[in-house]
Amino acid sequence: MTKFNPQRNSTVVAELKLLNPWVENTDYGDDIVQLARALLGDIGPISEKAHFEQRLATMGRFASGRTAWNTWSQDMLEVRGIAGSDPALGAVCDALAIANFSGTRFTEEVDFAALVFPGRADFCGSEFEADCWFQGSTFYGTAAFRQVSFMGEANFERATFYSLADFANSVFMQAGQFRQAQILGQAMFEHTDFARGAWFSDAKIGEAAFADSRFGDAAAFTNCEFSGPASFERSMFQKSCGFEGAKFLEGVDLSRVDVNGAAWFAKAEFASLPKFEDMYVAGGGDFQDSTAPA
Repeated sequence: MTKFNPQRNSTVVAELKLLNPWVENTDYGDDIVQLARALLGDIGPISEKAHFEQRLATMGRFASGRTAWNTWSQDMLEVRGIAGSDPALGAVCDALAIANFSGTRFTEEVDFAALVFPGRADFCGSEFEADCWFQGSTFYGTAAFRQVSFMGEANFERATFYSLADFANSVFMQAGQFRQAQILGQAMFEHTDFARGAWFSDAKIGEAAFADSRFGDAAAFTNCEFSGPASFERSMFQKSCGFEGAKFLEGVDLSRVDVNGAAWFAKAEFASLPKFEDMYVAGGGDFQDSTAPA
């Protein structure tokens, strides 16, 4: 981390402490820089007390309701804006903006709809035993959902991801709902199991990584726009897959993909020749009015 000068940046530090009073309860005392470095993993594992206080603050803020949560988020984003291009000060802001839900077991329905996450949203290793709603939510930092079990409906429709959306090695027991989502960073869904299929219709995705994923029911990417390279290598579609009207603005790799139903690509647009090596489609394919370079 770049050298940090608390005196020079006293206004930002004061605002961060005001917005995050839990930092005073950690064993890092008044040293907000050391706490930030620990949260970001720069100086080894974070202390158990600091980890506990961060999680407690996250849970308490969420329990206070959407208005309180989003007020805090907007204030944190404003402070991040004041930090500007200062890398050290920005790192402190990012560390304290983390929402730590990692490893949480949600036994009842939970509503995160329309929440704003100003920094990393960490749900890694969590279990959602009932429905969870994230529709219309905004993620400014990494959305970390790696190795998550979604037992009920998981709804991310119209959500906006400005950075990495990481769902690798996760399981969706109901259909994954991502209609009209905007994933402006990388969409990481490698080794992800969509037991009841997935719906990405009308979504906008940057770089898409779906290699080795499994779709147990119909998968819809209708009218989806991929602005970066898209990989579906070795993925398994146990029923149909629909890419009608999809736009691939960079390359798409469908090598060694197995489709046990039909594959629909009608009116799809390919900016470069797609890779179809060893792709297997049991139910036939429809490429009517699709376009690709000669």
